[in-house]
Parts: sequence; structure tokens; C-alpha cells
Amino acid sequence: MLAAQGGHMDPSFSKQFDVQAVLEDGKRPVQFGTNVLAGLIEGIDKFRRDLDQQRRSKSLGPAMLGAFLWVDDAELLQRIAEFPAACVVVSKQPRGKYHAERLRKVAEAVQDAAGLPTWAFSELEELRFHQDGKAPVLGPGSPQERVRLPALRTLGYRKAGNHLVPILHTKMLLLGELWWHDEDALGGVADVTGFTPHRLWLGSANGTGSSRRSLEFGLWLDDPDLLKAARRFLVEVLAHSENLDPDSNDLTPDLVVPDYDDEAMWEAMAALADHDADEHDSGDGV
Repeated sequence: MLAAQGGHMDPSFSKQFDVQAVLEDGKRPVQFGTNVLAGLIEGIDKFRRDLDQQRRSKSLGPAMLGAFLWVDDAELLQRIAEFPAACVVVSKQPRGKYHAERLRKVAEAVQDAAGLPTWAFSELEELRFHQDGKAPVLGPGSPQERVRLPALRTLGYRKAGNHLVPILHTKMLLLGELWWHDEDALGGVADVTGFTPHRLWLGSANGTGSSRRSLEFGLWLDDPDLLKAARRFLVEVLAHSENLDPDSNDLTPDLVVPDYDDEAMWEAMAALADHDADEHDSGDGV
């Protein structure tokens, strides 16, 4: 359908294309047509309501992981910013006045967001931000550091001129729950944090306001194997991500595995063992 506005024809799709359905037990809504981001927003809100009603004693609340070509939809940015724990990765943007302004606006929209704790993911908890491009060196006296990722990150290669580069082209959002436990896998006393995925949104639509006008599809899924695979993929995306507007034009993660000062570590362990032995001997003599 073409609507006349100010003497010009404004192209838009009719609601006749819009189709909504629910799969199986009613927990898997599917949407085809225009404005499929409305279904994404509705699903995010419903997940938070459901989790609030079901929250267990050791729950740390909802968490969100996502990957899109680009995100600028106001409602979606608001949900990301307000989520207790969230990190969404977008494809690395070109440099230039237009893209700089786009980046400024989305960064401003999530500037107060909590971000995502990496220590909730075993694959990420060891990683640290590099220092001048080098892995930090950790020793026995190094302060314990926990990395929290910003709500928006970027991944990939920056396009320059007509040179084609591979891009992050997924449109997906994974919702789950953070939790804590006071025992490790071996039953020892520990402060353990983890993430359990619950619902996955897949679609053809970018997280952009303009996608609402196009014919797209989006659906929510909760198959356990699919959730596990999506988690694995998105954690890998997070591990290789960079800040929202990095200087690098190539895939250059700013998260790295630190180097450890092994000699200093062994010396500290030996000193601790000697100290324990001295205390034991002193106790025997009492």
C-alpha cells in the first residue's frame, strides 16, 4: 500500500501481511509481517514478570545476551539499559560523521546500564582487559579483579570504502537467569555465580526502528539443546568483542587471558607452606 504524504508516495506494507501464531504449549509465539520487534519487546517484558514471580532464593535476577547487525530501536535500547544484567554485541561500525553520531546516540541511551558480569560464565571469568595491547601479568599480590562488560559492545571488521568485510549478521537475543551458590563443583566452600538460559528470540529483523516497517519474522524458542548452543555462540561473541567504537579495524578483542608470573606464584606458595609448617611445629611444642 502506498500512502500519500506531502505530495509524495510513502511506501508501507499493509497489515494484511501480519501473521501471528503460537506453537505447541503456548510458550512459543511466532510473528511474521511488520513490527516484529513488538513481539521481542513483549517477550522481554513477560520474561521479567515471570521470573519475578518464580524467583528462587539463590537467584540473582534476569540476564540478557544478544547479537545484532545494529541496534537503535528506542524501546529495545530502553529494555537493554534497564535489564539488571545485559550485553548486546553489534557489528563494528565504519568511521565517519554519520556513524559517529549513530554511535553517540546509542551509547547515550545505555550509559547508565549495569552491563554483564563475566564471572557468571566459566569461559569468560579468567579474561581481563588488555593493557596497551598486551595481556596483564598477574602475580600473588595482584588485586582480585572482576570484569563487567558494558551493555553494548562491537565485533568484527570495519568496512572502509568499497572493500567488503564479513559482518556480525545475527539477530538473536538470549534471556536467562543469574544465580549463585556457596559450593563449587567438588563440594568445597566457594562463591560461585552462573547463568542458566531460558528463552531465545530469533528473527530476521535487526534491532532497529526502521525494521518495524519491513516484512520480517521473529519467534521465541525454549528447546534446551538450542538454548545451550545459542549460549555457547554468544559467549564466544562476547569473548571476542571490543568496546563500541574501537580504534582497531580488524577483529581485535580487548579481552585476553592474562599472563601469570609463575616464579612469583611458586615462591608465594613455598613461603605459605613454610609458614604453615612453622606454625605446626610451634603447636607441637606447646
